[in-house]
Amino acid sequence: MSERSPEQIKADILAARERLARGVEGLASEVHPDAIKATVVTAMATGVDTQVSKVKALVVDNAGIRWDRIGTAAVVALGAFGVCAILRCLGRLLRND
Repeated sequence: MSERSPEQIKADILAARERLARGVEGLASEVHPDAIKATVVTAMATGVDTQVSKVKALVVDNAGIRWDRIGTAAVVALGAFGVCAILRCLGRLLRND
């Protein structure tokens, strides 16, 4: 092993300090609330875009709008609404007795 000069040792220490300072600054910027907020907002936006694309793919294809699927969804929604209305009416009738 060769002997290092004091200048080389000082240069090594300075380089190590600079690397450490960059690491600490990077860590501080990563855990800053604004950085965390930006990361979460980006992740949520990506997730929402993905879900919108999936739903859109269910009702729209290369040929255009899939009216059969929209019709099915409408029938299911109306059926659920009808069941809720019937249950509400039955509940009122039972309470009035």
